[in-house]
Amino acid sequence: MKNAICLRGTSKTGKSQTIRTFVELLTAKYPDAISEHEHRTKTDIRVVLTVNQLKIGVESRGDRLIESLDLFVKSGCDVIICATRSKGRTNDAVSALQFQGFDVYWLEQPTRTQPHEQVLRSMSTAREIVEQVTVLITAAETPARTRSATA
Repeated sequence: MKNAICLRGTSKTGKSQTIRTFVELLTAKYPDAISEHEHRTKTDIRVVLTVNQLKIGVESRGDRLIESLDLFVKSGCDVIICATRSKGRTNDAVSALQFQGFDVYWLEQPTRTQPHEQVLRSMSTAREIVEQVTVLITAAETPARTRSATA
């Protein structure tokens, strides 16, 4: 089963920062990750990462999300990590992934508070997403190990 993890919340709550931090933490944990379709700006990122045969599509920018979801599906991503507003067409686009075989998980980005709290919250949420993706990476590796051990 494919998975989509979507961080949703209101404007200016640190969703993009959380997604960028997720990419930094994941690539630090898996330095051999292969990067494709990478597009970075000062504030946003879109990338397809391959970690141990698992393709992970990541998009932090909501106004480009529908285009990116199409790219991720066509690229054969097993996992999609993205950010959306609390409601609207990008939210609907992520929900529609269920019709393409994805289990969709929603994480709520808390409303904005003090800047230092926002940074800590983004780091904590990014770590949580890394943990979830690590479980998926490990699960994807397990059948390959089992097959090679019996061959």
